[in-house]
Amino acid sequence: MIINFNEIESIERYKLMSQNIIPRPIAWIMTENNRRLNLAPFSYFTGVSSVPPLVMVSIGRVKKGLNEPKDTFKNIKETKKATICLVESSMKDIMDKTGEILPSNKSEVEEFNIETKRILEDFPPIVKGVKRAFFTTLYGTFEKDEMATIPFFLKIESMYINGEFEPLARVGKGYAKLVDME
Repeated sequence: MIINFNEIESIERYKLMSQNIIPRPIAWIMTENNRRLNLAPFSYFTGVSSVPPLVMVSIGRVKKGLNEPKDTFKNIKETKKATICLVESSMKDIMDKTGEILPSNKSEVEEFNIETKRILEDFPPIVKGVKRAFFTTLYGTFEKDEMATIPFFLKIESMYINGEFEPLARVGKGYAKLVDME
């Protein structure tokens, strides 16, 4: 069977891609703008280069149901910084909650009582308890009008490592625990 992506709806393309490009690590992105913390999970995330050290995360432009830009999109564009926490399997439930759509004047950190820990003064904090995090700066984006999600290329400036790590990834609609490769 051949499926022509030019002849199917975008939701069908998304389903085919997300159920076949697996596993997809989760970037649990913390941004900060005007002292308001924003925390959201993204599974269109991967490493793209080691020289310079770049990761890519694809972020939707607009919140579904609200006529406003996604906070992560807006915050990275304005502040040029993001902290990417890698999700452990034990954090799946709280991570899922942070995927809920909230108005821009609400913080997921406050709404769901998520503890944070500031590791580097010049970057947003990490979620307390994560074992891996990247402190990143905006390297660039690739934007065209037809794109519903925009690839953000983020340069890793520093990495936080603390103990053993049991990463969680998206596999289709579900999740899978991945083996630590240390």
